[in-house]
Amino acid sequence: MSANIQEQFQKMGLGEKIILIAGPLLFIDSFLKWYSVSFEAFGFSASVSRSGWQSPGALWSILAVLIGLVMCGLVVAIRFGNVKLPELPQGVTWARLHLGLGGAAVLFVLVKFINESSSLSYGFYIGIILALALAAGGFLLFQEEQKGGGGAGADAGPSM
Repeated sequence: MSANIQEQFQKMGLGEKIILIAGPLLFIDSFLKWYSVSFEAFGFSASVSRSGWQSPGALWSILAVLIGLVMCGLVVAIRFGNVKLPELPQGVTWARLHLGLGGAAVLFVLVKFINESSSLSYGFYIGIILALALAAGGFLLFQEEQKGGGGAGADAGPSM
């Protein structure tokens, strides 16, 4: 079984591999510190940290994480579950959808940044890098589709 998974992974395009890795990593990252504040006064010190699931702007990072999981889920379903995706409206392909979702993930993390840009912590920086990776994966799928490679959902067939 694991040999089959390795074969399937090796057959995947770079865009699919990036999405398959970045989606779950963004989910894991969402539990790390995205914001952190430390202060000291009168000999008393305290620190407060917030994850991607917490304010400020929790909605935006949650949406980005969910998008990453959906993108990853689509790749897994097609490549490992032999799922045939439904046809999309004319002019919309699965590769274009991945491109749009990746762009939306970046946009949502940027909106969270614009909402509150002080006291950023390492989780936020990792999160923006992973959101950019999702967008890059979607772009690579779109490029593959434009070259006629039929990558990541270009059609509803098993080759995504």
